[in-house]
Amino acid sequence: MHDPNIYKGTNTKDPKHWEWLQKSHGRPIYMQDVDPLVPDAVRYPIEEALMVAGCEMFTTTFAYMAALAIMRGYEQVEIYGMGLSSSEYDYQRFGYSYWLGMLRGRLGAENVLNTIAYIDRDIFNSPRYGYEGNYSFGVEYYMQRAVTHDSAWKAAAKSSVNIKCAIFKAIEKYDFNKIPDLVNQFQAAVMLSGEHAGALSEAERYQKFGNRYADRGGFENAAAKVQQEIEVHRVKVWYFSGMIDYVWNVWNQTNNPTAAQQLRVYIEEMGKHAYKAGAMLGMYSENVEYLRKYDVIANAGGRVLLEEK
Repeated sequence: MHDPNIYKGTNTKDPKHWEWLQKSHGRPIYMQDVDPLVPDAVRYPIEEALMVAGCEMFTTTFAYMAALAIMRGYEQVEIYGMGLSSSEYDYQRFGYSYWLGMLRGRLGAENVLNTIAYIDRDIFNSPRYGYEGNYSFGVEYYMQRAVTHDSAWKAAAKSSVNIKCAIFKAIEKYDFNKIPDLVNQFQAAVMLSGEHAGALSEAERYQKFGNRYADRGGFENAAAKVQQEIEVHRVKVWYFSGMIDYVWNVWNQTNNPTAAQQLRVYIEEMGKHAYKAGAMLGMYSENVEYLRKYDVIANAGGRVLLEEK
């Protein structure tokens, strides 16, 4: 006969946990409801705990323990071996932070000893906002990036001009078969040219701020601002690319000079929007690179004011 209680109280980390619960240990075992099979079972006072919390912030076992310590009038609490990694327990950090603050507020910080072991970093020993943790990349850094992008932009711009000339020559000679591949090359070259132009504009803009502290929020905001614009111009690129295909087919079948002229117009329009999409993408990518650099320095450097140049 199947025992309906066979899985009752099963603990995945300790197969003998249910057996242990059924023995008396002379101290309360708090549960959601009293279980008659657990001699030390006591119902956890969740309603009172919610009143102490003032909100729904019970994301970890520690939250229930901290609330109970407050309710029972403890004057001192010592916490050992609380390790919250950035994997399965990530969401529990908020509950731990909240209740550690509650304990310190109720009992006094000197009466709450915590030895927390974070695998990635200790969030309770962070740089002070406005005092520490700010970094200066320096004007030279932006100048070097500007030089790199300027060189790449000029090369890509020259390539795009050459490819467009090749397209128009192919149109003049009615060399239909060369045009689709050249149009694809032109689109890629123009977008690349735009990317470097956009990145260059950001590097030059940040140069003007001098050696002031790098503003992570500023980088993030600048990247977010151009994201929508990227898609706007990408849609235009797709639209004009489709029109180019359509007109090319008409021209290929009819040899109509009007279609050839329209093809030139659509190629010019596609190029304009590809350049703009690339420029927005370049601005976005450049600020993301600054964010990445900032975070690498912050994680590696800890409490420093200026990056060594």
